[in-house]
Amino acid sequence: MDCMHKKETCVITAGSSRRLAWSIRSAADGSGLNSSPTTSSSGGTRLIRAIEALLVKLDARIKVLRKNLPVKLLFFLVGFYCATAFATVIGQTGDWDIISAGLAVAVVEGIGALMYRSIPLLDEVRSFITMFNYWKTGLTLGLFLDSFKY
Repeated sequence: MDCMHKKETCVITAGSSRRLAWSIRSAADGSGLNSSPTTSSSGGTRLIRAIEALLVKLDARIKVLRKNLPVKLLFFLVGFYCATAFATVIGQTGDWDIISAGLAVAVVEGIGALMYRSIPLLDEVRSFITMFNYWKTGLTLGLFLDSFKY
């Protein structure tokens, strides 16, 4: 029984017919407490592996967002400009406020419906609809920020 404090296989004999093989493992040496002592974990602790998996997913997401970034920023800024022009021109007369607000809501909801509804006919123009979604975001943010002007 001298092998209890070492990392090796102990053979305990109980009688003459039964033999058990035990493997004493420790988490202190970096091998972890896996079910099989021969399996080596390359990532360290579970926390490190979870953080590495999160970083891999985040890196993939950032790569997707960086695709066509200048065009996305252009559509966002054009939407912001349209919101400023829309609020300035329509606000001059005051007669068209209700109609223009209804039109803005209809455009925003229409783009949202096209963006988030799965229609097989629109799959070819999905990237175009996505760009208009960035325009819609710029328009919405611009109208929101314009509402705080005095």
